[in-house]
Order: sequence, then C-alpha cells, then structure tokens
Amino acid sequence: MIESGFFDHCEKLMQEIRDQEIDKIHQAAEMVAEAVAASKTFIIHDRGHLIGGELLGRAGGPAFVRRLDMALPDPGLIHPDTGVRPKCRDGLTGEARLARMRRFEMEYTDYLFDMNGLGAGDVLLLNSNSGFGFSATAIAHTAKAKGLKLIVISSKATAEAITPEGGDKKLADYADLLFDNHAPYGDAVFEVAGLGEKLWPASGLGAAYIAWPIVLCAVEKLLERGVEPTILRSLNIPGGVEQNVRARERYEGLGY
Repeated sequence: MIESGFFDHCEKLMQEIRDQEIDKIHQAAEMVAEAVAASKTFIIHDRGHLIGGELLGRAGGPAFVRRLDMALPDPGLIHPDTGVRPKCRDGLTGEARLARMRRFEMEYTDYLFDMNGLGAGDVLLLNSNSGFGFSATAIAHTAKAKGLKLIVISSKATAEAITPEGGDKKLADYADLLFDNHAPYGDAVFEVAGLGEKLWPASGLGAAYIAWPIVLCAVEKLLERGVEPTILRSLNIPGGVEQNVRARERYEGLGY
C-alpha cells in the first residue's frame, strides 16, 4: 500500500538527515544564534514551497524567524486591458529579453536587500530543491556581496545532475553551509501503476526536518548566551492575541 511506502520513505529520509547533516545543523544554529544575539536578522527565502510558511509566525516559534519574499513584477500583466498588445513587444528577441530580465532581477534583488536593511552580520537560509534557478542565484549572489552568511538547502542528487539556467554558478557555489535534503533526482518519489508521473515530492519534508532543528538549536544556544528569544503563542487560545502583540513589540525593541 502506498501509505506504508510513504511512512517507510519518510523514516528513511529522516534517518539519513539525522546521520549525515547533524554536524552542519549545529554549525548553522551557531551562525543563527550569533546573528540574533547581536540583533541582526535571520531570514528565510523559500523556493521549495514549505518551510517559508512552516517556520513563520507559528505557535511555539521564535519571533526572530523572518521571511524574504521576492515577487518580481510581470510585464505581461499590463495586457489585455491596459498597455500595449503583446505582439508589440515581439521586437525584443528571446535572448535579448532573457538578458534584459536577468539585469532587472539583479537590480531588483539589490534594491530588495537595501530596502529591508539586509547586510553584514545577517543570515539567510535559502531553500531550493534544484539548487539553481536564476532568481535564487541572484539572491545568493546579492547576499554574499552584501556580507550576509548563506545557508542553502537543496537536493544533492538533483543539483549535481542539472546545468544552471542562469549562468555557471549554482547555490552550492555561494553557500557558507550546504545541506542535502536527501530528496531524489526530480524530487518525486512513488511510481504508481496507471500513472505516468511519479507521486509526492520529498524535498518539503526534508527541508523542514533540517530547518526546524536549526531554529531549535539556535534558541538553545541563545539561552546559553543569556539571551531569551521572543516566542510566539497560538492565537487560538485565551490571551494568545494579546500575548503575540506584546511579543511583536518585544522583538521589534530587542531584535530577538
């Protein structure tokens, strides 16, 4: 039965991460704790579809976990009711359009970091299963250029098998710490009779199983430093809303 295979695969994946990534989890936690203790920013950019929401604003989660969203404006959105017809833009060839988009993404990323006050001493956790993609590498490039420390989670099997779309570098080339989420090449796991594609991506669970211990160990390391981080409470229990208002104010004032 497929559910048995799911549980078996999850257990195998989690054991592999526990056996092979634990030393780096402690290193990453130390990196995060050092930043937060200094009122610097720990921020997540998630291109793997899970940890950006899983770690952010959760009951029992520390307020110091922040998220960097990068939503590039789409010039195609100006039609059909405003702007010019799509065919009017056809004079820009495919390669020229791609090059123009790359320049814009790099400039936009630089602007995004500056507007959020991100720089030296901050820590970015970047989750991308493929380990490449131009927007992701643009963020990694900008992070390193501005002095941030970079933690990357990706699939070793996928990243090693695919050529980057946006240049010669992959996220691994920028990372201060590189984690393998232990998802297979292509991410999807299960072959099912009668289905032409494999089923269920493993990368989300792998990333969460790495990211949560980083956060938990960082909290432990902060307490060892005498720094008590702000922890959020469920909004759905009595006093939860009021507590989180106070928690947000405390975090804004202290940086932890």
